[in-house]
Amino acid sequence: MSLDPPTEDELQAFVDGRLDPQRARAVEAYLASHPDERARVAAYRRNAEELRALLAGASLLPPNPRLDPRAIRRDLRQRSQRRAMLGASLAVALGIGALGGWTARSMSLPGAPAPMDDAVEAYRTFATDRVRPVEMAAGDGGDLQAWLSGRLGRPVALPDLAPYGFDLLGGRLLSTANGPAVLLMYEDRDGQRVSFYIRPSSRPGELTGTRRDGGLATRYWFRNGYGFAVVGRADDPRIAEVQEAARLSM
Repeated sequence: MSLDPPTEDELQAFVDGRLDPQRARAVEAYLASHPDERARVAAYRRNAEELRALLAGASLLPPNPRLDPRAIRRDLRQRSQRRAMLGASLAVALGIGALGGWTARSMSLPGAPAPMDDAVEAYRTFATDRVRPVEMAAGDGGDLQAWLSGRLGRPVALPDLAPYGFDLLGGRLLSTANGPAVLLMYEDRDGQRVSFYIRPSSRPGELTGTRRDGGLATRYWFRNGYGFAVVGRADDPRIAEVQEAARLSM
């Protein structure tokens, strides 16, 4: 009598009594010397009995192949395999992040928005607006700071970027999925602009990173339930210093 290991399909057929007698005896002999496999087959049988008991009252319903015990066990195996593959993919992604530093950590899963993507879009929308880039001008002084702080729900600092040639134009409120956001716009004497963006964030812990989008450079960080970002032209030699000065102001 052959003691070849039975395939998964043969084990399923053995549990359901569909295996031919000769092969069934071979499977029984194999299970007698392999306790782990014997325990797995016993679990299959228990599951099948429970399913049959649950479905006993459904005999008058039209046949449903999805309720067949073999189909259910097959579906469970496939789900388990998918979870294992997903876990392996996440492990690889985390490994890449650990090796690549903060820049690599800023990468997201396919289809997910990049960190502080809304800050970049806000810059693109309002930095090119030469008519009304802000709602309240910087000349309103304390009123601007009080207005923005009250709407955001936390004190808003107005970073001093004058040492780098940028003067505050003013600010505006924006609406995001996370809540209200504040956009501060700065401009130098040549009309080049830099924005400072703040909004609530559900991201736990602290994180900082940089990203480039076309000709724009963004430095972002998350702290104490808020996300921050400074956006400007990537070819501006001042941009790194400006971004660091804004970060330290908060």
